[in-house]
Amino acid sequence: MLLSLYIILVISIAVPLLSYVWFPLFLKLKTASKKEHISSDLAAYNACPPVTIIFSAFNEAAVIERKLQSIIDSDYPKEKLRVLIGSDASTDTTCTIIERFTESYPWITLYKNTQRQGKLNVINDLVDKATTDLLILTDANVFFEPQTVKALVYYLTERKAQQVCANIFKFSPKNAGISGQEIFYMNMENRIKYEESLAYGFVVGVEGGCYGIRKDWFTKVPEGFLMDDFFITLSVVERGGKVLFAPEAVCYEDVNDEPLIEYKRKIRISLGNYRNLAYYKHLLFPFWKGFGLAFLMHKVLRWFTPFALIISFLCCLAISFYVPVFGWLCLLYSLLLILPLLTIILNKASIRLPVVNFAGHFLLMNFALLQGFFKYIFDSGESAWEPPKRNV
Repeated sequence: MLLSLYIILVISIAVPLLSYVWFPLFLKLKTASKKEHISSDLAAYNACPPVTIIFSAFNEAAVIERKLQSIIDSDYPKEKLRVLIGSDASTDTTCTIIERFTESYPWITLYKNTQRQGKLNVINDLVDKATTDLLILTDANVFFEPQTVKALVYYLTERKAQQVCANIFKFSPKNAGISGQEIFYMNMENRIKYEESLAYGFVVGVEGGCYGIRKDWFTKVPEGFLMDDFFITLSVVERGGKVLFAPEAVCYEDVNDEPLIEYKRKIRISLGNYRNLAYYKHLLFPFWKGFGLAFLMHKVLRWFTPFALIISFLCCLAISFYVPVFGWLCLLYSLLLILPLLTIILNKASIRLPVVNFAGHFLLMNFALLQGFFKYIFDSGESAWEPPKRNV
């Protein structure tokens, strides 16, 4: 009995360590000699086929002007650009701002819905309207660098990719709250995606804020699949396509600094991830190599980390009846539960304690994963898309 408890404890501790520690180190070693430098090739690239930039907007007055200006400032030939925007029944001045741009730039087109359709339906409709072979899907609050469009197109054409993940840097104008934790986490994600791209020729999930894709590889996402970017990536991988990370396709996105707002967003992401896992679970096999290994280590083990944490606590509690010192570990576990609440309190008071803040944020996001799982189990019909408050 005691041996079994020790084995279960070791396995439950290994789950987060494998995903957050071992796999990033494994990728770093695997790609140590595979770094690429294509700056000169990209600078000389002038083929520039037509490309359509697509995004949905719902009450994005705070960011839409900066978004459109970042596209206009692109070094891509304007005669090869087309921008399709779907306003999902915006009630602020989003449409007024966009229409001001359409008067000066006829290659920008606005489609206005009078009733909410949801982001997925808006994007699906816009893709149907696109007439180019190459598409760039993005979000209203993701701002391009001048070479972003060219870099994405370069990877789609010269590198023969079917889908390309942009290099999205997170920023926080206020540099407050949980922004530091989120920026650290997303920078780590970018590094892992880049190294997956180098090692395997695929990325386990592009970020929906900005990615390029060939139109004939775009898959319409069924209703209810909240994480459309992840669903589309897995569809490309399932069909044998190449999904690359383009470090030169730099763009910027604001992050939330409010723990509870980010908590709510992570619940929604978690729900979508579990739905996608149920649909694409066959891609986990074989789980010891290739995409199966990366999918398991990069994503699935993270999604089950909250369960591993609970199981490890229960094992410590059971072992403490045989080995009293484990009772102190149980007490430590119990104290850790205070950290998410402490993180929220510290955020309200604008107090920064790095170790406490990072640990509390990690646990809070795992609580969100757990809540998202139970929403999935109890068949939550949640599918509406509500953009969080923009931190700009």
